[in-house]
Parts: sequence; C-alpha cells; structure tokens
Amino acid sequence: MLRLFILILVLLGGLLIGPDLSDNKGYILISIDSYTTYETTLINAAMMAIIFYFLLLFAEWILRKVLSMSSITRGWFGQRKTIKAQKNSLLGMLTLFEGDSQKAQKLLAGSAAHSGTPVLTYIAAAKAAQQQKKYDLRDEYLQQANDAEQTSQLAVGLVWAKLQIEAQQFHQAEETLQELSLKYPKNGRIHELYAQLYPALHEWQKYIDLINNKRNGLTFTDSEFSARQLDAYQQLFKQLAAENAQQLKEYWDNNAPRWMRKELDYQKAVLDAFLEAGEDKFAEQFLIMKLNKQFSLPLLSYLTKLEINDYYPLILLLEKKLKKEPHAALIHSTLARLMLKENKIGAAIEHLKQSVESEANIEEFALLANLLEEDGRNSEAQQYYRRGLSIVLSS
Repeated sequence: MLRLFILILVLLGGLLIGPDLSDNKGYILISIDSYTTYETTLINAAMMAIIFYFLLLFAEWILRKVLSMSSITRGWFGQRKTIKAQKNSLLGMLTLFEGDSQKAQKLLAGSAAHSGTPVLTYIAAAKAAQQQKKYDLRDEYLQQANDAEQTSQLAVGLVWAKLQIEAQQFHQAEETLQELSLKYPKNGRIHELYAQLYPALHEWQKYIDLINNKRNGLTFTDSEFSARQLDAYQQLFKQLAAENAQQLKEYWDNNAPRWMRKELDYQKAVLDAFLEAGEDKFAEQFLIMKLNKQFSLPLLSYLTKLEINDYYPLILLLEKKLKKEPHAALIHSTLARLMLKENKIGAAIEHLKQSVESEANIEEFALLANLLEEDGRNSEAQQYYRRGLSIVLSS
C-alpha cells in the first residue's frame, strides 16, 4: 500500500514538473581550455551522469569477478601444493622407516613447510639427517620445527636432547635439558633423559641423586631400581678410588647411608674399587674394620686377593676368630693361603689339614697334596690325593 502511494506521488510530481522541465531544459557549458568547450542541456548532463554511474558499477562488477577468479585460482594452486606436500611427507616417513635416510631427508625437508603437520615433518627430517651424521642440518630442521609452532617447544626440545644423546653429544644434550628443566621442571621425560645422560658423562653422584629424588617419576621396577643404584655406587666408588683412595674412605665413613654400610654388596663394591685402583692397603684396613665389627664369610675371599707386605695382622685376626666362629673350614682355608703368602708352608699344610677334616673339598685336597709333595712328604701326599679322588668318584 505504501509503495502504491509513493508511486502515485511520483507520477503526480512528474505531471506537474514535467511540462516546466520540457520548456526550460537548462544549459551547461564546460570549458577545458580556450579552444575546447562542451555544451549540453541540464537534462542530458543528468542522463549522462546516471549512465556513467551505472557504467562504473558494471566495471566494478567485472573487476570483482576477475579478482574472484584469481583468488580461486590461487586457492586451487595452494591446495594442490598442500596435497602434494602431505603426500611427500607421508612418503618421506615411509622411506625413513625403510632405511633410506638420504631420500627421506629430501622428501621431508621439501614438504615440511606446506604439510599439514610441519613440526612432525621437520622432526622426521632431523632424524633422517642424524642418521647421516649431518648434525648441523639436524639442528637446523629442529629449529624450524621449534619456530613452526610455539606450543611444540617442549616436544621438540625433548627430541633434540634425545638425538644429541644418541649422537654422543653429551654436553650439548646437557645444555638442552638444562633449558627445558627451567621451563618445565615437573616434566618426567626430562628426568628420564637425564637418567640416560648422567652415566654417559660419568656423573655418578648426580645420577644417584636423580634416581632417588625422582624415583616416582621414573619407570623403574623395584628390582631395576636396586640394580641401577648398586651399579651407580660401584661406578662412583671406582671413580673416587681412582682419584684418591682417601676420598672413597671418607665418603664411606661420612656420606654412605647407614643401611648401605650393612649391605654386603656395597661392602664388596668398596673393596673392588680399592683393589682395581691398586690401593690394597686401604682394602686391608677396610677388611679388618668390617671383620672385627661383623664377621662376614663372603669377605674372606678378598683377604687372599690383597698384595701387601705384611699379612700378620690378618692372620692374627683370623686366628682369634677361629675360637668364636663356627665356620672353621673356610677360616682354616683362608689362613692356609695367607701362610703361603708369608712363605710358611708348614703352617699352611696344618691349616689345610684342619680345613679338609672339617669340610671335604676337592680343591683343598689337591692343594694340600701338592704342598706335601713339595715338602717331601710323599706318602702323606698320596694319601690326600686318594681321598680327594674318592670324593670325585663318589660325587
């Protein structure tokens, strides 16, 4: 209804104003310079302006269509490039798994920027470069992965540290892990990589502190933890003994936990470290202290490994223990070997006789018979040879 009313008003206006406009069309003169002028009526000028306006609208419409087609074309080419990059990325991954790291590197590096997962593709390219020992190129790819996605810095950093450890770039790996530790102190994977790194750096005390302080975050069973801890302390003891035997002694006296000082495996680790470092005198002192405090039969074997000038303190210790300890056979056997080191063959023979009487042992019979032969007591030697042989035949 409103539209009809407006149309009627327009028609009425046309009827009223139309005759006046037809009688008085107006006049427009456009002068560009002294010689060029344009003349027309006002109505013609208005019509030309309207036509020019619609021509501009048409030109704009044409331009929009052309530009729209251009963007569609660019989008098509971009989509095609992305699809190709994804295809090459997948092919590069498969090639890497097949073992052709050189071809995989080219495929992955070339497609990473346009693939759907640039971070993963750059990481795979870095692994391919690592297999070729191109460590600078590996670092370049990992940096690009780091720059491609800010939220992937932890993941890229962990891969970086792991690859550095595998390449035996231990100090670089330590720097990488230190940076990650500052940003992500609670990340368990960082601790696992430290657990791989510290033994490689021979940082045994740091390794021991790590596996004890972060035990809950490390995937060790109880038996694995015990084995790793024992091995770490064995390496630490050897390291201390090689530097200075006094350091190991002080560490054991002042820093070793009470439970450790009671454990036979750790006592043996200390003795092994002293002996490997050629510090037999320290080993002797350690043995005397332990055997006096708590007599342990498994430690007796270490007495005969010692290379010292005077075995008398050890002999005196064992002779005292003979009166108290029930395992006389092993003590007599050890005393016999210490007597041999002192070149006291007669005393060694007597201790071996008592040893075989307490506990029959083929090795002891053989050694006793051999010593008796050397001492010119052939009949006795033959007797013990026969007794030893009868044990072999009856077993």
